[in-house]
Amino acid sequence: MAPESRVRRVGAPLALLCAFLGVLVATPWSSARAAEDTEEPKAAKTATETAPQAEDTDRPHDKSLLAPKPADAAVAQKAQADDAAFYEKWQFWAITGGIVVGVVAAIWGGATLYHSLNGGDVRPCNKSFLGCYGQGESQ
Repeated sequence: MAPESRVRRVGAPLALLCAFLGVLVATPWSSARAAEDTEEPKAAKTATETAPQAEDTDRPHDKSLLAPKPADAAVAQKAQADDAAFYEKWQFWAITGGIVVGVVAAIWGGATLYHSLNGGDVRPCNKSFLGCYGQGESQ
């Protein structure tokens, strides 16, 4: 199949699609048409036209329910006591050690893979396995 025939097969439907989209955008009733400078913006609703917000009936009216509990103070005191620097926590060192080991393994593994893909080390021929042929070896 020649390359020109592929262009003709795609060109006709593409031209029809572009013509359809051009007509769609050019029509005045189209939603794809942008507003013109001469059009007035839609009038904003006034305060009397908007509905008032609904009342929140789930909120407790008893102020004692909203008062802080003794447990809240204990939790805040415990959080303040545990306010050590991030590098003094064991989680920081575990994550840092894992990242360092991963980077070292990636570098070492990449270097080893690169070396083996380029032929690896030169090894002597093992005549007992398959036999050695080429470069001065007898057949």
